Order: sequence, then structure tokens, then C-alpha cells
Amino acid sequence: MMGKKNEQNFIEQNGIYVIDPENPKYPTSIHKVRKKLPKIYHMGQLFEYDDGIAVVGTRKCSENGQLFAQNIGKLLSENNYKVVSGLAKGIDAFAHSGCLENNGLTIAVLAWFHELSPKSNKELLEKIVETGCALSENLFSPPEEPKYEFLKRDDIIAALSNAVVVVETRSKGGAKYTANVAKKKKIPVIIPKINNHDAELQDGFKVLEDEGAMVAKDEDEVIKIIKSLPKSDNQQLDSFL
Repeated sequence: MMGKKNEQNFIEQNGIYVIDPENPKYPTSIHKVRKKLPKIYHMGQLFEYDDGIAVVGTRKCSENGQLFAQNIGKLLSENNYKVVSGLAKGIDAFAHSGCLENNGLTIAVLAWFHELSPKSNKELLEKIVETGCALSENLFSPPEEPKYEFLKRDDIIAALSNAVVVVETRSKGGAKYTANVAKKKKIPVIIPKINNHDAELQDGFKVLEDEGAMVAKDEDEVIKIIKSLPKSDNQQLDSFL
């Protein structure tokens, strides 16, 4: 365990801003997924958390899935939406990258800051916080059951978003969990039709379709669906500063 002094040093060295639930700038939509509101650790730019759209999916995605994630990241930025994702390999990374390529704002929700997971996305994180931001409930990985922090991260991704776009997923896993949270909290879930030859990804699509997710034939239809949605509570949030 890291002592309080080391925690403070880590916060100062990395330019992390600590936001307590009592702070009027706290992202209040987190109450959708937390009965007891946690501290939020924030790195990067501070801006309004309205118009966030989650783009999530499997780490082991198809080439067409990668292309779709990158394209939807760009398109969301062009239409003044912020891309919210989890900085994982695969769909998350491509969605973040597509948004950045278009000089858009993207939000990386992390399980923790210290010893980034995956380490290979450190450079991507650095690019994200130049114009966007990263946030987490944790500075450090907990000593016990750290895998649950990734599910808690997925809760926050859904809570900060007006809709969740699941690009590719299997019938189980983090992206499916995020879709489950969104459905429970009445946050719209959108699934695009993607041409791939992976039976597990096709099964994941069918499961979400059967559970009531909205189906989009391509990237443009995803944007059309999002624009047709009624304004959510997320669009009423105040800025952090």
C-alpha cells in the first residue's frame, strides 16, 4: 500500500486533480451507478461533461471493427460529441484515436492511474490528456481483486454517456457488462452491423439485439440515432471548473 505522502507526491507529479463528492464541480451523473459517491481523480483538461458518447467493445476485434471504431470516433468529434471509453486495447483504443485524429475531445475512464493497464497505451493516454482528460476512482491498483475495478470503470463509462455504442462484443465480457449497466440505467445502447467472420462476435451482436439494443447499419446511422435521442441528465451537468 502506498502511504499518504506517496499518494500526494504521485498526485502532484502527475498533475492530478482530486474532486470530492461535496465539490460543486463533481460529475453528478455518477450517482446513477454509485450509492456512495467516490472521490474522482482527474488528469488533463477540465471541461463540461455534457454530450459524452461511450464507444466500447472487445479487445480482440476484427479489422472491420477497428475501422468502425476509428471512424465513429472521428464522426462523433465532427458532430461535437465527446468520446468516452476505457483505454483498453482494441475497440477502445481505436475510438480514442479516431477522435484525436479529428482534434476532438475524448475521455479515458481508467481502473487506476498508477502502472497503467495496458502499459502499451501510455502514449495514447498522454495524447488524450493534452486536449481531453482521464479520470478514475483509484490512484493505485487495489491489493485484492483488482479485476473488479475494471467493472467499476465500466459503470462510470456508462454513467458519463448519453448513449453507449458497442462496436463488437462477445456474449460475455467488459463491453457486454457496460451495455448491461446502460440498459439497467435506461441509457440507450446502439450496436452497428459489422461484417466479420467471428461466430462469437456475431453471437454477441445477436444477444444485444435480442435484449433491445438499437441496430445501426453504418457509422452515419449511429450519429442519426444519437441525434434523435431526447436530452439526458448528462447534458445538464456543470463544468468541473
